[in-house]
Amino acid sequence: MLLASYKAIRPGMQGIANRLIRWRLDGDYSHNEVVFEPGDGVDHLMPDGTCEPDASGALWCASSVAWERLPATSPRRPGHRGGVRFKRIKLDPAHWDLVKYRRDPLAAAQHFKRREGALYDWQLILGFVAWLFRHKASRDTCSEVCTEAGGQLEGHRVDPCTLHQIVAAEDRHFRSLLWLAAAGEEAAY
Repeated sequence: MLLASYKAIRPGMQGIANRLIRWRLDGDYSHNEVVFEPGDGVDHLMPDGTCEPDASGALWCASSVAWERLPATSPRRPGHRGGVRFKRIKLDPAHWDLVKYRRDPLAAAQHFKRREGALYDWQLILGFVAWLFRHKASRDTCSEVCTEAGGQLEGHRVDPCTLHQIVAAEDRHFRSLLWLAAAGEEAAY
C-alpha cells in the first residue's frame, strides 16, 4: 500500500484550489490518496475485484474529493459530487509523490468501504481559514480519511502536507532499521 500526494496543478477551478491549499499550508501537496497494490490482499474489496493495474497501468486509489462525481459503483450517493470514493488513477511521477504507507491494507480498505459515499468535509477546509468553522465527524477530507485508514485517530488534525511528511519519515525510519539489521547480520559472519 502506498500514499500518493498530489504535487501538480489541475486546470481551471481545481488548479486555483490546488494553489490556495498549498499556499495556506505552505507546502508541496494539495491532495492525498491511498493506493492499493497487487499483493496487498484486498482484491475482494476493490470495485472490480482486483488490485492489478488496468490496461493503462492505473491502480485503485481511495480518498475523499470535493468536486469529483462519485462513481456508479459507490454504495451511497453514486453520481453526486464530493465524498469518499475508490478510483483507478494512473500515478504519473510528474504529478504524484509516492511513499510506502506501512499500515494494514485490509484495515485501510475496510475503512474506505465503510466511509464510501460519505460527504466531503467543507467545514474543516473552511476551518483552516477561519477558526469559527468546526470539523464534522460524519464528513471527510482527503488527508483525514487517509490518516484514519492508516489507523490513526483524529485525522481531521492532519493536512495533506503533514500526512506526507509523517508517512515519509516513518518509511525512512523503517528502511534504516532494515539496513541496520542487515549490517548486523553481516558483522556476525
